[in-house]
Amino acid sequence: MNLELHRKIRLDLSYDGTDFKGWQIQKTSRTVQGEIIGVLNSLHNGKVVSLVGSGRTDSGVHASCQVAHFETTGCSIPSDRFMLALNSKLPRDIRIHKSSEVNLDFHARYDAVMRVYRYYLVHPREQRAHMTPYSTPCLLDLSIPELNRMAQALTGTHDFTSFASAKDSNKNKVRTVHSARFFREGPFTVFRVAGNAFLWKMVRTMVGTILNQYESGGSFDEIRGILDEKNRALAGPSAKPHGLFLDKVIYGTERTLY
Repeated sequence: MNLELHRKIRLDLSYDGTDFKGWQIQKTSRTVQGEIIGVLNSLHNGKVVSLVGSGRTDSGVHASCQVAHFETTGCSIPSDRFMLALNSKLPRDIRIHKSSEVNLDFHARYDAVMRVYRYYLVHPREQRAHMTPYSTPCLLDLSIPELNRMAQALTGTHDFTSFASAKDSNKNKVRTVHSARFFREGPFTVFRVAGNAFLWKMVRTMVGTILNQYESGGSFDEIRGILDEKNRALAGPSAKPHGLFLDKVIYGTERTLY
């Protein structure tokens, strides 16, 4: 092996999740990971290349910034040129923003210290056609202070069993949520949540539960009670996937930028 040509490449990318069955490669469905691996294999003359992402996104969920890595041996493409090589062959709903060489011990998933998600809600009277695939209509007259009082119940380190899909296979459902808040951004009400990691459908269930409690006059105590009971049946429905974006993945010293 020529060690000088054995490299690990980090990819910073975005994708429109509308027509994907999520991030993780599947045999019979179109996925983000599958599309990128297909192009990487062609760039390596058919040699199978493994691609690791910072985490999985569900079917229909988007990413403003996903991070992934792969290892390459014997390929002459400069590290920073993988961006152009990939974008020239990838479909338009995946874009590589940056490709860079990283240390061989870098791991896109395990080295991430924080993930940040955004969920976009919009009143139907404010919804525009071009944003329909990227926001969820909400008929409620939303009060940001009231929403934020409930959202604060989700911050800290907790067992989030109540907010995970019943099919989530993780035995340990303890996660740390660093911040959770709602704010206005143009016509949208945005829920932004940052944590060390998230369970399957956890963010969407947070949104659905808060809206459900808001509509019924719930409060901080109701949300905290649902959390403490560790019972998915007590939480609200999961919000639809197309309003959700993986917004940032933060590593090591990058946390100072958060």
